[in-house]
Amino acid sequence: MKQRKAVAAVKKIVMTIFALMAFPALVYAEAEMRGTVLKLDKAEKQLVLQTDKGEETLFVVSSSKGLAHAKEGSRVAVKYTEKDGQPKVVEIKPQESGTVKILER
Repeated sequence: MKQRKAVAAVKKIVMTIFALMAFPALVYAEAEMRGTVLKLDKAEKQLVLQTDKGEETLFVVSSSKGLAHAKEGSRVAVKYTEKDGQPKVVEIKPQESGTVKILER
């Protein structure tokens, strides 16, 4: 009886590992955050944003794209992943102001 439980437990572990290897997006799903750049510290590899929730710090990695858009005071949309419990920047894009220009007739 104990041997059956042990075999079942091993099968579950193997299937979980296989699923994580086959579908890495489940582990490193991307999310998006929007805000105003407060600071890009290249030495510390950190991007600090002011968002609706407050100050958020994300970590810049060598594969991060769009760092030229991260100028102090600029509004950006940041795609990121959670790796090792830390948000890692995938890509930074400029964010539209959110206003719509109405054309005169």
